[in-house]
Amino acid sequence: MPRPVKITEPTKVYNMLIKQSQYDALAKIANNMQKKSLEQIAVADLIRDAIDAYISVIEEENDSE
Repeated sequence: MPRPVKITEPTKVYNMLIKQSQYDALAKIANNMQKKSLEQIAVADLIRDAIDAYISVIEEENDSE
């Protein structure tokens, strides 16, 4: 069975290096969130959500200037 499509917009692949401790923390969070929901939650989902939150904050700061 193929993976479900989670991103409906054009995408870009980006390879990044993070600390093992960061990955382990995100993996634990993703695992706990997945147990509480009916959908798969991966570390990549958490990273994408964090990026969206970061972009929103930066855009709000720029709009207020």
